[in-house]
Formats: sequence, structure tokens, C-alpha cells
Amino acid sequence: MSERKSSREDELLETAIRLFKEKGFHNTSMQDLADALGMQKGSLYYYIDSKEELLWQLLERAMRVMTVQIDEIYAAEMSPQMKLRLALQKHAVTMMENLDLISVYLQEYRSLPPERLKEALNIRKHYEKVLMQIIRDGIQAGEFRAVDEKMALFGILGMLNWTHQWFSPQGKLTAQEIADLLIDLVMNGLNKRNDTTPSKLNHGRAVWDSTSTP
Repeated sequence: MSERKSSREDELLETAIRLFKEKGFHNTSMQDLADALGMQKGSLYYYIDSKEELLWQLLERAMRVMTVQIDEIYAAEMSPQMKLRLALQKHAVTMMENLDLISVYLQEYRSLPPERLKEALNIRKHYEKVLMQIIRDGIQAGEFRAVDEKMALFGILGMLNWTHQWFSPQGKLTAQEIADLLIDLVMNGLNKRNDTTPSKLNHGRAVWDSTSTP
């Protein structure tokens, strides 16, 4: 592949990310992409076969960014607690350092053709399965409290994934600083501890000490 073509393809992908985020996949036409790139519509087909294939290239890039390290982390010689912290830190930082790309992924993955959607979901399920196994390993090792691993995972990912809605690169905290803060919240909630809490659960209801302040 020539350097010129590679550069043009990168420009196409970056333009598609911007337009898909701003207008949505279905509301962005091939003509919109061509106009934004200052080229003829027909020339786009030198680089891509279809708009759907372009979306797949973007989402594949997002998935690769998110999943490339998860298997390496799981195979590493470290405790489940350290594995989970490292995996979640990388997840959170990646989300915040690739805001537009991740936003397109979260909003548009259902727009993929059926076979591509199935492939994308399988990749995501593998990622979630590995994270869930780390939590399960931590529970079995006595490092984490006994929780429903699936609900814990969905809660954690929901919190981290939502950062694409509010994180600003111009904010007072960096992506790494926010990731550290959020992961500390996660780990302190999962870590096994001996201290008592100010309330007890009785049949799903909080029973507060009569001397506690509302």
C-alpha cells in the first residue's frame, strides 16, 4: 500500500468518526463523506466497498483498542486484584483518550450487518468473560467479597463507559487521574474487608441505628 493511500484512508476514517458522531451513521451519506474530504463520491470506493464496511473498520479499531491487552493481563503472574485494577485502568483511560471513536462504537454497533454484528458481539463477550473470570478468581482467592460477578461487571463497565458522555480533555483532571479515582471506588467496593458498615440489610431494607443522623 502506498504511503499516500494509507494517509488518505486514515483521513477517511477520522472524517467518518467525526461525521458518524455528529450526524449518526444512518444520517451520514457517502456524499457527506466525499464533501468533507473534498473528493468525488465515486473516488471513495477506491478506499472502501460500502458505508457499512467503513463502519466495521471503525468499530474493529475501537474493539482492538479495548481488547488487545485483556488476554495478556489475565495470563500475567499477578493477583486477581492487580489484574482487575490494571485492566480497568486501561479500559478507563482508553475510553477517555478515544472519545469520538468509542462514542461511535457505543452508539452505532447495532447498525452493523448481521454477520459483522455477530462478530463484534463475540469480541465484546470475550472481553467481558475475561473480566468476569478475574472477578471470580478474586472471590475464590479471598481477595474480593462474594458478589454476583455478572452484576458487578455490568455495574463497573457502566460507570467506566459513561465517561465518554462527560469527560473533557480540557478539564482539571487528566484521563489517568480520573481513571485512578474511579478504579479506587471500584476496588474499595469489591475488596474483602473486616470493618462493619453503619447499616445492616434486613430482607433487602436498610436498618439504621436509631442514633444515626439521617
